[in-house]
Amino acid sequence: MKLTKEQIQQIEDYLNNKKIKYIDIRFEILDHIISDVEFIIESKNSSFEDAFDKIRIKWSQTFSYKWSFWLGITNGGSKLFIDHCLKIYKPLFYKSIIALTMFLLVLYSIFKYSEMELMNFYSIYKLVAILTLILFTTLLLYWRFKLKNTQFKTSYSYMFNKNIFSNIFLSLILIANIFDNDVFGFGFFEIFFLSSFYTIIFMGYNFYKNHNKTVSNYKKYYVK
Repeated sequence: MKLTKEQIQQIEDYLNNKKIKYIDIRFEILDHIISDVEFIIESKNSSFEDAFDKIRIKWSQTFSYKWSFWLGITNGGSKLFIDHCLKIYKPLFYKSIIALTMFLLVLYSIFKYSEMELMNFYSIYKLVAILTLILFTTLLLYWRFKLKNTQFKTSYSYMFNKNIFSNIFLSLILIANIFDNDVFGFGFFEIFFLSSFYTIIFMGYNFYKNHNKTVSNYKKYYVK
């Protein structure tokens, strides 16, 4: 039995009430619930109301509130949504950390075994720091603008806004103090700190790219 438009709208309203507004998971969940309701109606000879009540009980735990320190304690949501975000965020975070660690180990080895003095490269470091912060700030502002203009929300845009774009305030503070030697010292800790901006850029680009891909697929299959 196929559900009517009115019945599907009731399910849509249910998802709205649960704040399932991110298109990369919303329509997957919608399809699952519709299929489950139709199955119960056909197999149990139930009414739509009884079938939908059973499905809401089944999904209630999935929609319970959850937060994770990975995304920030103030960035909570339904268990379904947070678990979905973590499946995306954690592997990407690990890849970024591994790449950053390998880069720093190689750099450390070069200076250690070549007996080069790190301080000889301070002027180069200062220039790289300035260019990095300008690049970082420009990219984050551009990606934020483009994401907002898509007029759709995805898990990727959520993580970009919550975990990536918020770092722009740090970059603006550093830019304002770029010529203050007390703020910009020079050592492997400072190199690590500067390099971490590139891991954020890498993650931000990944979220930006996958958001656009998701929106493109959504428009292709759902928007008429």
